[in-house]
Amino acid sequence: MEAAEGNILYRQSLERAMQGCRQVYHTAALAKMWCRNANDYHETNVTGTRNVLEIAGHTGVEKMVYTSTCGVWGPTVKHPMTEADPRIAGFPIAYERTKYLAELEVNNFVKQGMQVVTVNPSRLYGRGPITDSNTVGKMVSGYLRGRWRFIPGNGQQVANYAFLDDVVAGHIAAMDKGIPGERYILGGEDISFNSFFDTLQQVSGRQLGMMHIPLKAIEIYSRMQWLKTKLTGLPPVFLPEFAERLKYDQKYSSDKAIAQLNYRITPFADGLRKTVVHIKSIMDAKAGGANIQQQEWESQRQEIRIIS
Repeated sequence: MEAAEGNILYRQSLERAMQGCRQVYHTAALAKMWCRNANDYHETNVTGTRNVLEIAGHTGVEKMVYTSTCGVWGPTVKHPMTEADPRIAGFPIAYERTKYLAELEVNNFVKQGMQVVTVNPSRLYGRGPITDSNTVGKMVSGYLRGRWRFIPGNGQQVANYAFLDDVVAGHIAAMDKGIPGERYILGGEDISFNSFFDTLQQVSGRQLGMMHIPLKAIEIYSRMQWLKTKLTGLPPVFLPEFAERLKYDQKYSSDKAIAQLNYRITPFADGLRKTVVHIKSIMDAKAGGANIQQQEWESQRQEIRIIS
């Protein structure tokens, strides 16, 4: 294994990294809730993807897997979304909008004969660093610390949760078996907020009294945060477009990936139990003064594979 440092906005670094490679997994993206410069989303997610595609073509890469998101479909009304379904709402969230535009870039290169398979993970959870874009990790970490004690609305809103190990295996299967030009949803179980926290209580052994916060109150809070950011430039805790998303379900079907890629879904309780163990280990290490970022990097670099 050889690790190559680079940046998808710097084409020369991509050329160096891809020399001699037959296969490329493009997983890089800007997924955090807010950026001071809103154009960063387009630069990273769209221009960066175009750079990767162009350099892959120039360096003779045979096949590529592009990591998109189920966010390109957005909210669901009745039935779980499939790869064939159109989006039924606009794109108020910059991450979702730019990932959709990046998929259009992929489609253009596929039409030119490039072998690219797109995978669409849903809401990820599992082992990994607690970052701004790791929503589930922040929820679990906050709950274990006794700081996350609320459930949005009546708690019946549903989202699809994909265990990270399943999604990694799905990427590898997409490279091996995926049909270029096709999309594959890599999801998990559809779980309501109420079920999420019920399961979290069970697998963590920690019982907290939870409060249901009306969605209207969350919306008002998000607008106050937006105003604070406009006036001060300080990062918001939450934004109105994300408060709006809480009103809708996000249910997705992985049937296509199961049938064509032999994709397998870890039961939510089992995956969440492993997630809790991992986050507890991070908390224990922090309490002992360990360098968590260095440990995470050393752990993750063992999983980086440049296939040549």
